[in-house]
Amino acid sequence: MSFSKLSNVVLVIVLCVVAGVMVKSSRAEGVNTTQDVSSLDRRLSLLEQRFYSVESSISRLQQFVASQRPSVSQPSVSDRDLSLISEEIQRLSLRVNELECGLVKLDERTATRKSPTVKSPDPCRLNPDAPLRLSTHP
Repeated sequence: MSFSKLSNVVLVIVLCVVAGVMVKSSRAEGVNTTQDVSSLDRRLSLLEQRFYSVESSISRLQQFVASQRPSVSQPSVSDRDLSLISEEIQRLSLRVNELECGLVKLDERTATRKSPTVKSPDPCRLNPDAPLRLSTHP
C-alpha cells in the first residue's frame, strides 16, 4: 500500500473517531437540549483546527518519506567514455579545419581567375592550384 493511500486511510479513521466522539458527547448532554449557534460554531472551529493539524502532520510525513527515498541519479560517465568523446571531437575539429581550408582554396581559385588580388599569409591560400588532400573519413 503506498504512503498516500495509507495517509488517506488514516485520515478517514481519524474523521470517524472525531465524528464518533462528537455524537457521543451530544448524546451525553441529552436529546432535548438545544444547541445554540455559538457552541455549534465553536465545535466546528475545533474540528477545523483538528483537521488542519492532521493535514499538516500528513504533509510533514509525506515530505519526510520523500526525503528518505534514494534520489534517482544520472548515470555516470566513465573516464573512458570521456576520452573517447574527446578524441572524436578532436577528429571532427581536424576534419572541419581541412574542409575550411579546402573552401578557402576553392575561393582563392575562383578569385584569382576573376582578378589578381594581394596574397594572404593564410597557408590555405598560398598554393590554390594544389589538389585538395583531406584525411580519410572517420
